[in-house]
Amino acid sequence: MNLRHVHIEVAAAQTASGRSRKLLAILATPEEHNDEAHEIFDEAMVYLHGFPDMGVHPTKVDFASRVPAKLAEFWVTQKDKKNIFLTFNFGGVPGSDNELRFTDKLISLEVEDMVVVCNYIRSHFLGGKGKVHAVGLSTGAILGALLRDKHVVDTITVIAGLLDMTKGVHFDFNKLQLEQSEQQGWCWKEFYLEEGCPLPKDVELSLDGVQPTTRLTDENAPSKIYVRLDKRYIDEYYDGSLDILKAVSRPGLPPFLVIHGDADTDVPYPNGEELFAAAAEPKTFLAIPKANHLLSNSKHLKKALRAIAEHVARQQQELSN
Repeated sequence: MNLRHVHIEVAAAQTASGRSRKLLAILATPEEHNDEAHEIFDEAMVYLHGFPDMGVHPTKVDFASRVPAKLAEFWVTQKDKKNIFLTFNFGGVPGSDNELRFTDKLISLEVEDMVVVCNYIRSHFLGGKGKVHAVGLSTGAILGALLRDKHVVDTITVIAGLLDMTKGVHFDFNKLQLEQSEQQGWCWKEFYLEEGCPLPKDVELSLDGVQPTTRLTDENAPSKIYVRLDKRYIDEYYDGSLDILKAVSRPGLPPFLVIHGDADTDVPYPNGEELFAAAAEPKTFLAIPKANHLLSNSKHLKKALRAIAEHVARQQQELSN
């Protein structure tokens, strides 16, 4: 398959803040596709990465993690189908942090990002007619669930998701980080840098999550650093503005696949069951025995990929009936 970087603008009119930002994305197309041909494709898959994570390497034309790479390979290489795959870095993540700092990230801003990206995919690559399928992992699964009532995708798959945001805050932040946030209005949030990845721009950094440092450069940074994150990010877990129950339970919503490993210690398995129970039909649940949070075992990931393929095929079959 062919890979290339794409830059997607979230226009000022599409944001609550009234300030625009650009997102770095990577587009995967079939091997035979010519980038200059402006070909119209039939279907697209978009991957929503977790937190703290990236989907796209900021300086290399490559994926930043295993799951989107495997999803792209599975999706784009399907025979007799003109499929494309796209993932992107949410605002504030390296590659998408020219206008929005990591420190100022909010989940509500990521909701804006993903709606814009889904509409961009449909208008630029599908001729306004093709299907868009979203897959989210971990915090990306929270976003995928919140996407369900936005009417911009045709199917949604969430891996390691949850229903209750007030539980989720304890999965994403440890006791020290929550104490820091309460006491000083911000916390040190861990972030992992791929090899060759630049540091987040214009932010305070730490090596130990306690003391700041000014010694880090793109050249000497370790793979794990800590970045200042304002309390407003955590506040959104509690303030009711991110209502997953409301987003997934209305009638007339796109097909919803919930995948959860029963050995997930990051977002325990009952959270997936709770999300599925709350969601309106059409919905499907896949439990993967012994699977962890990231489906690190290749057999577990392959099982998830097969379920996604069946999930998409069912939607197509129902439309044709």
